[in-house]
Amino acid sequence: MKKAHTILVVAWTLLAGYLLTLESGTFPWWDAIWVLLLSIMAYGGLVSLSGLAKARACAGIVLVVFSALIGLTIFTGWPLGPMRFCGLDALKIGGAFPLLPPLLAFALLTLAQKTAAQIFPSFERNGLAAISTGFFCITLGNGLLFLCKSRLWWLWNPWGGGDAYIPVAVAFVSLAVTGFFLARIYPEDTGLKLTRWSPEGVVLLFVNLLFLTGNALFFASRL
Repeated sequence: MKKAHTILVVAWTLLAGYLLTLESGTFPWWDAIWVLLLSIMAYGGLVSLSGLAKARACAGIVLVVFSALIGLTIFTGWPLGPMRFCGLDALKIGGAFPLLPPLLAFALLTLAQKTAAQIFPSFERNGLAAISTGFFCITLGNGLLFLCKSRLWWLWNPWGGGDAYIPVAVAFVSLAVTGFFLARIYPEDTGLKLTRWSPEGVVLLFVNLLFLTGNALFFASRL
């Protein structure tokens, strides 16, 4: 079942390669299905590792914290910068709060943590949290153009130089600090070292490949 879900997530991620050739934001329901598949995979891994009660608690804390971060940004412009979230109104609460970004953040952090735990099974909690945060922030950094240019998740254009780079730095520092402390609450899986392959690692790799392809096409179009 896990292998079938992994194949489905990878196939749906590869489908976005076609979307990159179309107008920005085309087929917005692709995003919802993609995030749902990623979230189910991440949550299912937590349930199989720790049981339903602990998985609910862990997922709930991560989602609440990321939702609070996004909510604070909507009302104050801090800490993620002056952005206006777009997308389907059906995927927003009150026409303003987006449902997909906190779910995507939960999915990517969870996949990053599981991947890091498999690659570095001997690391203690703080070291593993630091590696997980690194994977998480690298993935988000790779996906910045894909999410705000190709998929139009939000309107935010801090690329003008000078002080315009400050919101980017503040946003990533905030996400890194948040990701580190959230990664510390994930349950440890002492059996990961016995696993021959990591479905989470495979999915995270294909997500980054999608993001990097989007980046390459974006910059190629500017030449």
